[in-house]
Amino acid sequence: MAEISTLARPYAQAIFNLANANNTLKTWSDTLALLSEVAANEGMIEVIHNPDVTSEQTVSLFIDICKDNLDEQGINFLKLAAENDRLEVIPHIAESFEALCAEEGGSIEAQVISAYAVNATQKKNIAAALKEKLGREVTIKTTTDKSLLGGVIIRAGDIVIDGSVKTQLEKITHSLLS
Repeated sequence: MAEISTLARPYAQAIFNLANANNTLKTWSDTLALLSEVAANEGMIEVIHNPDVTSEQTVSLFIDICKDNLDEQGINFLKLAAENDRLEVIPHIAESFEALCAEEGGSIEAQVISAYAVNATQKKNIAAALKEKLGREVTIKTTTDKSLLGGVIIRAGDIVIDGSVKTQLEKITHSLLS
């Protein structure tokens, strides 16, 4: 996961800088959301990975699907992403772009991964604690992962707080075997 976000971040940052300078953040947000939806489609993923389909053909397919919702800059972005074999990374680029927009607006999205569903009170408490630590508004997005056994992993920007039982057990195992 870290590798994909590392690939996506420079693209998101470049688009954000361009959009911020041209006051087109909303336009780019819409464009990236659309391209992300297309790139995440199972059929499109097969096309992207098909060695018999050229990158030019794939870009043409993207353009045909998106029709009038792409401007020249959006098309240029698609061509650049295809040229650098990054079409499948577009959903992550969109996610990073939205995080940069939120950060610019004084807020940040935190991903909370837990073994069990997080209730509204827990979300509120986590958001309050992160707001105090980070000094900005926090939006919580939750997912569950039963393999954690218990506890949570919180990711907010570059901060990762791993309080999962799985990680604690791995640390104990490692220290016993060392």
